[in-house]
Amino acid sequence: MADKRPFEVEGHAKKYAVRVPTVDEIRKANEIRAKTFNEALSRGDLLRDQLEGELRKRKLWNDNREMEYQTLRQEVLDGEFRLQKGGIKLTQARQIALDMSQKRDDMVNLLSSRTDLDSNTCEGRADAARFNYLFACCLVYDETDKPYFPNNIDDYLLKQDDPVAITGATEFYYLISGNESVDKTLPENKFLSKFKFIDTKFRLIDKDGRLVTEDGKHIDDNGNLIEWDDDGNYTKVDPSGRAVNAKGDFDVEHSPFLDDEDVEIDESVYNVVVEDANDDAENAEVEEEQFSEASKPKAKRGRKKAVSAKSDEVVEPDK
Repeated sequence: MADKRPFEVEGHAKKYAVRVPTVDEIRKANEIRAKTFNEALSRGDLLRDQLEGELRKRKLWNDNREMEYQTLRQEVLDGEFRLQKGGIKLTQARQIALDMSQKRDDMVNLLSSRTDLDSNTCEGRADAARFNYLFACCLVYDETDKPYFPNNIDDYLLKQDDPVAITGATEFYYLISGNESVDKTLPENKFLSKFKFIDTKFRLIDKDGRLVTEDGKHIDDNGNLIEWDDDGNYTKVDPSGRAVNAKGDFDVEHSPFLDDEDVEIDESVYNVVVEDANDDAENAEVEEEQFSEASKPKAKRGRKKAVSAKSDEVVEPDK
């Protein structure tokens, strides 16, 4: 296992890394895990052995879901067998691999409630506490090896949404588990990568390396449909292939409409002024104020009366 795993974060000039924890850090992390487990157990949190029963009790899992999950699992295994055996058209094999990927996503969705509840079990909380402590200690700047979180776990708990922390946590998992990205090890992705159907980010591409949808339509990095020209430039298009501009409007030259005698209509006389939404709100406030003023009862003429501060007694002011 490598001693350090460098990584970069988009938009950041500095480089970061995660390192292997020291013996003392592992010992401290294990102590934190044991303490967290005991605290959760004393609160009455679930144990993993109780998870299945609790899921069924809350109707988050039942026999139908179990059957659906096992069916998907078998279909993924069948697809893996067909890819390994070969002897079929490459286009057919591509579709099998894509179907396998979709089925895995369906399996993850089915297990989402189980995963969420597992994180709240005694073991789940304890494992998370151990991992968080080690990660907070081992996230460093690549060039200096100085800790990214000087106060370790205290800093990390305050900055868990930090992009460096989010990326680093995944890299740290790969480092301490000895595994690369799970996506790289999946049979369907191995096949798709081997035959150049996906890029290094597991995005579908065509034979020229351009991003495509599953049905072969070209897209840009943001997933917008595009159409390439012979000069290597592209234009955004709608699902029917019609050009659109950056605002999403059709990029087409407008021609005047015609009347029943096929004579061009002067559209300028039909121009409609569209008021800004803020203007509408301001106008509404003005109208409301005017209405409120008009609705107020008019003051009666005559001398004003005063109300005593000590009572509700109305007294006449001095003449």
